[in-house]
Amino acid sequence: MDELLGKAGEDPLIEDLDLGEAPASGTRITTETEVQEPDTPDAVLPEDDEPIPVTVNEDNGDALQWESSDSAAAALSHAARVKADDGVPEEKEAVWSGMKPETEADNFYVNTDTSATEEPSEEDETVTESAAVPEKAAPLPHDEEPALPPKRGSSAGKKILLTAAVLLAVTAASYTIYGQKYHRVFLPNTVINGVDVSGKSAVDAEKLMNAGIADYSLKVKSRENADAEIHASDVDLHYDFGDTLSKLISEQSIFSWGPRYFSRHEETLDTMAKLDETRFQAAVDALPCFQASAFKKPVDAHISSYQSGQPFTVVKEEEGTELKTEEATEKIKEAVCTLQPEIDLDQEKLYTEPEIRADNEALVKSAAAMNQYLKTDISYAGDSGIVLTGEQLHNWISPDGKGGVKLDESKLNEFIKNLAAKYDTYNKPKSLKSSWGATVTVRSGSYGWKVNQDAEKSWLREAIASGTKTQRTPEFSQKAASLNGSDFGSTYVEVNLSAQHLYFYKDGKQLISSDFVSGNEAKGTVTHQGAYAISYKQRNATLRGQGYAAPVDYWMPFNNGEGFHDAPWRNAFGGSIYLTGGSHGCVNLPPAVAKTLFENVTAGTPVLVYTLPGTEPKKPVQPQPNPAESSSAADATANPSDSSAAAAPTTAPATKATEAKKGPGETESGSPNPSISTGAPQKKPGTGSVQPAPGDGGKR
Repeated sequence: MDELLGKAGEDPLIEDLDLGEAPASGTRITTETEVQEPDTPDAVLPEDDEPIPVTVNEDNGDALQWESSDSAAAALSHAARVKADDGVPEEKEAVWSGMKPETEADNFYVNTDTSATEEPSEEDETVTESAAVPEKAAPLPHDEEPALPPKRGSSAGKKILLTAAVLLAVTAASYTIYGQKYHRVFLPNTVINGVDVSGKSAVDAEKLMNAGIADYSLKVKSRENADAEIHASDVDLHYDFGDTLSKLISEQSIFSWGPRYFSRHEETLDTMAKLDETRFQAAVDALPCFQASAFKKPVDAHISSYQSGQPFTVVKEEEGTELKTEEATEKIKEAVCTLQPEIDLDQEKLYTEPEIRADNEALVKSAAAMNQYLKTDISYAGDSGIVLTGEQLHNWISPDGKGGVKLDESKLNEFIKNLAAKYDTYNKPKSLKSSWGATVTVRSGSYGWKVNQDAEKSWLREAIASGTKTQRTPEFSQKAASLNGSDFGSTYVEVNLSAQHLYFYKDGKQLISSDFVSGNEAKGTVTHQGAYAISYKQRNATLRGQGYAAPVDYWMPFNNGEGFHDAPWRNAFGGSIYLTGGSHGCVNLPPAVAKTLFENVTAGTPVLVYTLPGTEPKKPVQPQPNPAESSSAADATANPSDSSAAAAPTTAPATKATEAKKGPGETESGSPNPSISTGAPQKKPGTGSVQPAPGDGGKR
């Protein structure tokens, strides 16, 4: 009904029509607005889209039917015109567009059975003003009781509903029309990246957001430098969203603008702000923390330097200030473009870091192992004075990176060489206080100490790793008699080639003093000088050489084929016999002397062979014939390689040995002093060079 009133109100003729209160549905309406109450109080109001029966012709009381509210509005307009024409209606005007008369004049209601409807007659169309209006509707077909018109109160409610519907329609239309603008701008309470862009277009929103970052600055924190800042103006910082903002607007619902007044909607765009690369790089390069000249390189955690009496400890690492400039530049750029308030280069791990830290397990273990090395205390025997302790070892060791200790092999080798230099006397000159009182130097020879460097190095490597404390005698590949003083000790054979005289000292006491005959000077089969050791001793050996074989009772070699032996075929010793009638290199001894020497020396007994000018015999000793020698035996003056000499024994008149300078224990004749005791045999002092076995050829 409200819709009806609204549409009727659009007709200017109805403005002056006093309609009074809106009639209830099913109420007959006349030009005098007479209202007929429905007989049935419980009559059901028809819906707005159902036909509304209205009677405007008072003469015949014919009821008219409107198919819709539009027809009702037209009827109202007609009623107004009738009133304007002094209330004289035209009968034919009673049928309007959308209106048709009822088949029964007194039926105010629509007959839904169209088959029962009859065409009106001409008589029915003529209605007199005096015709009475029936108070009750004629019975409907099919014996159905007609619905009674609603009460007056129902008509008022209908009007209210109609008015509300109109208002709602108007409001909806207005809401929709107003929302159309949100096709172009952001809805209320829209915040993007912290900036309120409500009611802003995409272009205006971007300008507003750029204005919002104009005062932006990034605080840069670094090690050992004051905080620095990079400002938006330094790098031309700005947003460039492209069509992102326009897409956001297009995706909005224009009907949601109302609720958005009461709720906040925030958007965070991943689009980063842009900057001028050249200006940005200049700003970064100007930061104090980017000055390479001030960089401090990191220092790894390490084992402390050695301090006397103190153990090794792990020294904490140093971080330094060396920046990873390329990575740091990218991180700062990212922070600026995403509008971060600050960046801490240390927390971002943008500094070069130490590779080894104090909690490194391998480093801690190495420190403990190195401290074990420092416990080493090795004192070497003899008068070498060599001691190896942590005071020396701390320079040899370092961590190996695997929890152990790396030993400096070069320092170990150097130590072993120095050790050998202290102990080795092999092939080195030896000083001897001779029996003549003069000190002589015995050069060359094979006698002396010789350190086995490989064996000693192997032992030492293990010993220092375990922190060994011990007194140590090195490993030797060749030994001598003594590590203190002279290596030949106090038991030795002293052979003076110049005097052709020897002495044997046992435990410092002279046991033998005797002349001998050495190698033939004239023929070059000399006895060689040097320090040697008796290789072995043998009874009843046969000395063989080129063209000779000489059996002896006592054989004691000391320098390959050169050695001591008895020479029973000689009848004289000492003097100058050796010059032309000497041996093939051996030292020929009187049998009794050879026997005594044999009984007191051992393998390893030192033999010192030297010359001492000024001790030569003044007169030569002439050899005497030995009646016990056969013609086939080689005598002292014969060269066994010379067949003619070997065939004819040398004979010479027996002469007394001429006076010569006497050595200790000598008689005037130069022969051994028979009063010297032989003493007890000496214990073997050491090993010497290996000599040829007996029977393999010796120098007679």
